Amino acid sequence: MESSAKARKMIGKCLLVFLLGALGLAAWQQWQSPLVRQLAGHADTPLEITLLTNPAMFVTYTPATHKAQVRVLAEKKHFKDPHERIRKLLESEHITTQFPIKYFEPVQTDREIFWKNFKQILSRWRYNPLLAAQVAGSYLSSWHNRRTNLSAAEFALLAMELTQLEENDFTVHIPPKMRGKKKQQAPVVVPATPAVEHTVQQDRPIIVEILNASGQKGLASELTQYLREQNEKGLLRVDVWQYDNYPTIQPTSWIEDYSGRQIQVKQLGTTIGITGEIRVGTTPNVLCDTRIILGKDFKMPL
Repeated sequence: MESSAKARKMIGKCLLVFLLGALGLAAWQQWQSPLVRQLAGHADTPLEITLLTNPAMFVTYTPATHKAQVRVLAEKKHFKDPHERIRKLLESEHITTQFPIKYFEPVQTDREIFWKNFKQILSRWRYNPLLAAQVAGSYLSSWHNRRTNLSAAEFALLAMELTQLEENDFTVHIPPKMRGKKKQQAPVVVPATPAVEHTVQQDRPIIVEILNASGQKGLASELTQYLREQNEKGLLRVDVWQYDNYPTIQPTSWIEDYSGRQIQVKQLGTTIGITGEIRVGTTPNVLCDTRIILGKDFKMPL
C-alpha cells in the first residue's frame, strides 16, 4: 500500500512538471509571434492582417492608438492557395510588409455581408455576450479548414483588442472603380466662411463640407449652423466651408475623410451622432478635409 501511494505521488509530480513545461513551451512559442508582441506591448508599429473576403481587405491596426485602416483590394484572379493569393494581391497594390502576413478567411466570404456582420458584432457584443461564442466558432471553423494562419493566442488577443474599438475607429478605403458612379452637382458656396487651403496641420479646425442626402429640406443648413456654434463656443474645432444637396437619397449617413486626422474626425462624428466607419475619400483636388453625408437616418443633435 505504501509503495503504491508513493508511486501515485511520483506520477502526479511528473504529470505536474510535464504540464507546467508544456504551458511554458506554448507561452514561449507564442511570444515569438510578432503579432503577440505588438498587441501585448501596445506597439506604435502597425500590425497587418489580410481578410480573405471577396474582394479581400488589407487591415493595418496600430495598438498604441487603437486605430485601424481597412483597404479593399481589387482582385482580377482568384487562387486556391491563400499565400499565393495574398502575394499577388500585395504586389498588385504595391504594398510592402515588415512581417509575414497573417490571414483569415471567414465562413462568410462576401465582403459587404461580412463587414456588415462584423460591425453589428462590434456594436452589440456588450449587450449580447453570446456573440463571443459565435466569433470563437467562426475562428475554429476557419482554423480546422486551414483558412487562417492565426494561432489561438493571436486570435484571442485580437478579439480582446477589438472589444476596445468602435465603428468609427476604422477608416475604410474603397478603390474608385468599385464605387458607384454618381452625378456631380456644383456646390452652393456659403460666403460666411472662406475656403482654406487644404493642409495636414493638426492644430487648425477641420474644414467640412455637408451634403444633404436625407430628402429633408434645410437639414444641411441646420447642421451648418449647429457646427459653427460649436466652433464659436470652443467645443469643437470645425470650419464648415459649404453645404449642398447630395445627388441621391441615402438611407444611412456617413463621413468621408481626406485628411487622415482620424482622432479629430471621430470626435466630429461622435458629436453629431454619426458613429459608423469613416470612409477614405479619393476625390482629387478636394478643398475640404471631410465631407458629412446626411442620410435619412440622421437626427440633429440635441
